[in-house]
Amino acid sequence: GHFASSGSAFMMEVAERTEADKKGGHLCRRKEDNQLILRESAMCPEEDKSKFQDVSTHRYFNTNNLWLDLAQLKHKMDE
Repeated sequence: GHFASSGSAFMMEVAERTEADKKGGHLCRRKEDNQLILRESAMCPEEDKSKFQDVSTHRYFNTNNLWLDLAQLKHKMDE
């Protein structure tokens, strides 16, 4: 499949958010280093909740399906 042939160590399945998904976490870029991160509602200050829930700004959420290359994970753990 795609993941096996990609050579990636990790892959996360995401889907587009809808109004029904606005209270859950989303993917965003961290300002400090432009790194993609998964941000959960508990990480959001109360005064930023409306921005957090804006599905036009934060368009994707994690479906909780993750793929790991176990050989690469073991290599990292053995370092």
